[in-house]
Amino acid sequence: MKCPYCGKPMEQSLIASSEPINFLKEEHFVNQPKKSQGEFNIAKASMGRRATVDAYLCRDCGKIVINC
Repeated sequence: MKCPYCGKPMEQSLIASSEPINFLKEEHFVNQPKKSQGEFNIAKASMGRRATVDAYLCRDCGKIVINC
């Protein structure tokens, strides 16, 4: 994949967490998205497994693209 910002090749990878990976408009005490604010869950951790999401990294400009 080419970086949509600088056009250079991106490195395929993944982002992993022992907690859910959420798109939040602001930090919450409880890590749960508020759908009324347009927030959503990108990936959930399941029993004994981490939450993971495919991502692409551009090392030249420092941008990450996540496939939801």
